[in-house]
Amino acid sequence: MLLHLLIILALVTSFYIALPAFGAFVARGQWRRFRERVTAVSHYPTAPPSATIRERGGAPGRYRFFGTLEAIQGDDRIWLTNGRYSVAADLRNTRVYLIPEGDGTANLSTPSNGELGSVPWSRIFSLPEGTPIFVGGVLFSEDGRGVFKSDGRTRLLVAIYDCPRENVVPFAISGGRQRNELVNPFTLPSAAIGSLGLLLFAFTFLSQSDHLLALLAMTAAIAPLSPFLPPGVPLYFAYRAFWKKARFMRIQRDMLRLPLRYFPETESPPRGRRATLLPDMEPYLMVRGIKDPRDERTLVSEDERITLPPDLPERLIEIPRAFQRAPVQPTHHVVFAGYDADEAGIHLKKPEDPFAQMVIIAGEPRELARASERAALLYEVIAAMLISIDVAVNVPLVFWVLSKIIK
Repeated sequence: MLLHLLIILALVTSFYIALPAFGAFVARGQWRRFRERVTAVSHYPTAPPSATIRERGGAPGRYRFFGTLEAIQGDDRIWLTNGRYSVAADLRNTRVYLIPEGDGTANLSTPSNGELGSVPWSRIFSLPEGTPIFVGGVLFSEDGRGVFKSDGRTRLLVAIYDCPRENVVPFAISGGRQRNELVNPFTLPSAAIGSLGLLLFAFTFLSQSDHLLALLAMTAAIAPLSPFLPPGVPLYFAYRAFWKKARFMRIQRDMLRLPLRYFPETESPPRGRRATLLPDMEPYLMVRGIKDPRDERTLVSEDERITLPPDLPERLIEIPRAFQRAPVQPTHHVVFAGYDADEAGIHLKKPEDPFAQMVIIAGEPRELARASERAALLYEVIAAMLISIDVAVNVPLVFWVLSKIIK
């Protein structure tokens, strides 16, 4: 009997816990690497025209390119144009990410809570001319023409997008993750195989008149359905709510860090202003200050008054106070934007680079990002506890009901 109990326990552990957990780690790791690639590509300059490549001797370099589909050559090569010049991309063994239009709110002030799609290029059989496509990676020169290709170290990042260019990165960062990593390609097949195996054991034990082992095996077979049964089903919906909160907190963490990627963290205290150059040599500014209480469109930074652009979106922060080591000062703001400077002062503007954001954040972005990460971790722990309690409540009831049927 002990051997049979160990077999039942091994089936439950392997098919209900180990394989789904492995799939969760795989799924989370794949999307994390995707987001890292998006961040890395955002540091690449725009691909130059073919004449510039010839002047540089055809040496490969890392670039990015926004364009529309001009033509498909053979099975794996596409040509893209930005209206001024064209480049090619070799998509052999490349996955293409699909960035949807969204609901109109998925920008830097309100990140998308959706999920991106991806498909191998080999499964895309046709695309209409004019389809907007983004590509980033190593650009080679072939006969004086620029060609994006994957090499041994850098894979191409290719995305078909149906949104404004400035939303491509926020959509990719916020949507580039699963809604629930526990529900992954391993989960359903693993649970089905485990449940079927346990049912076969249950019927074998019944034929041998071993009712206790049959009850245990049949209860274990039905266990994947137990979270959806009363009386524990309210805990299932509570688990989903907390898991959704955790996902949103992770999105918020990444979105807060997004404009900071151009400003490496330093050990010195935050300064009022920090300027840098974007990949295409465009000036970009991070400025801290206090909003003038008499004029919400004016930021006071280092005793200088800076007029805020009328279309400056504000990043909405949702972090419970329990996770904030210091309360957010409603008057303290950090602005990220392009800028011009003259004798009259600093003039903020929307960056021409579609990968750079113009946004104003109430509070210190790095600390808010860390608070979001702490909140996400706690919400995930609470969600795990709720689903565990749900199973712990319902499984014994399933066993009791089955004991009344199998006698």
